[in-house]
Amino acid sequence: MRAYMPQAKTVEWDTPTTLKNQLHEEFGQFDLDAATREDNPMNAVSILTKEDDALAMTSNWIGDIVYLNPPYGRIIKDFISKALFEYEKGNAKKIVMLLPSRTCTRWFHTIYQRSDVELRFIKGRLRYNDSDHAPFPSMLVILG
Repeated sequence: MRAYMPQAKTVEWDTPTTLKNQLHEEFGQFDLDAATREDNPMNAVSILTKEDDALAMTSNWIGDIVYLNPPYGRIIKDFISKALFEYEKGNAKKIVMLLPSRTCTRWFHTIYQRSDVELRFIKGRLRYNDSDHAPFPSMLVILG
């Protein structure tokens, strides 16, 4: 017998407005949103969209504080690797990531083992798009 895991209809989830407001209150305006849409829901100074290919080696994530809410499919590990690369390179001083809380994944353990990371598990399920509950728990990962 196999466990049933419902599949999400999308891998792209906007940051909920209430969480966005809390993050702006704590961190101020973000210098870069590394995975967003053209309409820039986080109101960052600079943005990278799908068309900009944030994962390309030529795409530098520059800023004192960078925000990342990546696509939540298999590509998430590539965004996390890129975030770690940009932080270690010194391009991004601090990176705030909104991620699904998937503690059984390799990428989670890569993050968890670092001494320069703060993990904040979000109680309950976020209401993405301010109406639909996420089909998974979420966490904030603060690098730097």
